[in-house]
Amino acid sequence: MERAEKIELSLVVLAVGGVAMWAKRLPDSLESGSLLAIAALALLGQGFVRDGWLLIRRRKAESAEHHEEARCMCLESTIGLGGVLAGVVLTAAGLPLVVPLAAWVWPVAAALVWSVGFLIKDVVIQWSPWKLRRVKDHGSIWVRWR
Repeated sequence: MERAEKIELSLVVLAVGGVAMWAKRLPDSLESGSLLAIAALALLGQGFVRDGWLLIRRRKAESAEHHEEARCMCLESTIGLGGVLAGVVLTAAGLPLVVPLAAWVWPVAAALVWSVGFLIKDVVIQWSPWKLRRVKDHGSIWVRWR
């Protein structure tokens, strides 16, 4: 595991600890759409922080990198955006499915979401041809739609 990955895992542990400390102040129930959107935003937030750090690191390196062109999208972003949209649709549809949330559920859910984010951070969905690929630092890929 690289140093950056160890740092990210440490930050996940710290963030889950923070959620655990605040868990009693968080709602004891949420509608399913809101819960889905919150989880998706947490996943997107993790990717945003990681990608920001990678951009800063890449600028400091200022190396002439080879840029790959591919028809693909980051799996983490795809799941995150899909989750936010599904949450908004569920909320807008007025589906009143309320999910009870005990205080211990918040840190467990946070650990689950951010662990999945860590595990899929290097995976891209390629659509021509269809396949899942693991690409380290896939921010260097130039996405082509056609």
